[in-house]
Amino acid sequence: MHRNKRFAWTWAAAGLFAVAGLIGACDPEDETPAPSPQSDAGTKTDAGSDAGGTTDAGGNTDAGSDAGNNTDAGSDAGTQTDAGTPDAGPQTGLPLAVDGTWAASGYMGAGGQPNGLVDEPICATPRPGAGLGNCHKFTATQKGDFAWAGVFWQFPEGAWADDPRPGFLVPDGAKSVTFYAWSEAGGETVDFFVGYETKDGFTKKITATLTNQPKQYTLDISRVRYTEVGAGFGWSAGGLDVKPLVLFIDDIQWH
Repeated sequence: MHRNKRFAWTWAAAGLFAVAGLIGACDPEDETPAPSPQSDAGTKTDAGSDAGGTTDAGGNTDAGSDAGNNTDAGSDAGTQTDAGTPDAGPQTGLPLAVDGTWAASGYMGAGGQPNGLVDEPICATPRPGAGLGNCHKFTATQKGDFAWAGVFWQFPEGAWADDPRPGFLVPDGAKSVTFYAWSEAGGETVDFFVGYETKDGFTKKITATLTNQPKQYTLDISRVRYTEVGAGFGWSAGGLDVKPLVLFIDDIQWH
């Protein structure tokens, strides 16, 4: 009898535990919440970080930096534009390179004869001064009765003093025209000048005895009231009946 009662109580207890287990399984407080879209969105934020370059995004940012590097490359291209500046036309500010603004086109004396004056772009190494414009090696030789030679830098190209076309409008503020000059042998006397007296309303000239080393010379225009200038620079020399002249000129500039 007691054994049967214990057996019945055992089954009753087992039934209670089973019911409790079912109730516990159905208790919403014990459920683990399913991931919400916001949590996924947070995950997408991380993915966005990856997208952002995460550092990839940073990579994209880095790519943006590369784009900036393309801008730098543009600067390099600008640098190429700067290398082409002498051919790009006249400048608009000071200092103003004579070459590229005025043209060395006004050949005179023996220079007006075939092979009487040869201009070669041969530079000293290193170039003297700022090296603005072109470097020139002029070789002047007597031709017939012409024992002298010279050149005007003209604007427009080929325009002499009697040409009605206006000269180059030089920016205000220039006080001097400077340049470097020397000769192969040294000792030659050369006149250097700027301006057409009649057309430009002024002219300035100096006479220099050259050495065989680059030396800077100055044409003082501090008291000149200029506007449009047809003759931006020039030189002339005689003595070609004695020997040819080999003359170097570089870094000609208004400033």
